[in-house]
Amino acid sequence: MENIRKYLIEEKERLLDQLHAGNTSLRDSVDELSLADNHPADLGSELFERSKDLSVKEAQTNLLNSIELALAKLETGRYGICERCGRKIAAERLEVLPHAKLCLCCQKEEEKQFESGRPVEEEMLEHPYENKTMPRSTGQDAEDFWQEVGRYNERPGIFEDGFEDEEDERKT
Repeated sequence: MENIRKYLIEEKERLLDQLHAGNTSLRDSVDELSLADNHPADLGSELFERSKDLSVKEAQTNLLNSIELALAKLETGRYGICERCGRKIAAERLEVLPHAKLCLCCQKEEEKQFESGRPVEEEMLEHPYENKTMPRSTGQDAEDFWQEVGRYNERPGIFEDGFEDEEDERKT
């Protein structure tokens, strides 16, 4: 346990150093002296880099919080116990991930919620050919509608090729 405590403290100090070193404003992070004469695309690139830096900082902050929680659990004697099921977390898992909150089983269950692979926004999208005015039991779809429209076509042979009508016109 002492090795784990030592590692967690070193990791916490390293993360704190990184977080304090990365505190710069947008004006300080831009290479130009004045923001007024920059092309909008240049500022867009700077803004992208800044947002990327902020997301890295957020990930580091989350990791720091997990490490602090693990250190607090070491103090209270709750280190190595799964927060979800209450069983002991395997020693191999704690060697690899000393700040683990969940056992491997519970971690897999937690990750299953995000396995769909499709964006959440797609749940709100509707099928493009779905007709809300007609009941689903009719069995008609978009292809059936096109075939029905084709029956009322005035020009013979339009489905075969476009030259048939032109040949008929030349003969007359």
